[in-house]
Amino acid sequence: MLATKAEQRETILVVEDDFNICALVRMFLENAGYTVVTADDGEEGLRVYKKHQPSIALLLTDVMMPKMNGPDLADHVLQLDSHLPVLFMSGDAARINLHFGCLSKPFNHVDLLGRVAQVLHPSETGQEQNRL
Repeated sequence: MLATKAEQRETILVVEDDFNICALVRMFLENAGYTVVTADDGEEGLRVYKKHQPSIALLLTDVMMPKMNGPDLADHVLQLDSHLPVLFMSGDAARINLHFGCLSKPFNHVDLLGRVAQVLHPSETGQEQNRL
């Protein structure tokens, strides 16, 4: 079950190099009540994470990006906060072997919000998220 807007206050860092996908993901998340900060590559994502670190509840990142890919970004962020949930997005999710969940592109708002809820609140959704 998805939480209502009033229940959601978490901040999500979205790192995506495709402007249109990033804007769409941001819109879906903000419409659901999340606060969203964005970056367009892994290096910028790490800088944004450090700036907003205490409030980031989830790293939602593309896998393939210029400068620093998603798994490398996750490694750097997890050195700063080993408990931060991570969710990857990829157009080739079926072929990627990651320790974290991966949302397969293309996705719709229901898929996105459902996976975000599973990762942020696994006990409420009956799902457990794998962690390193």
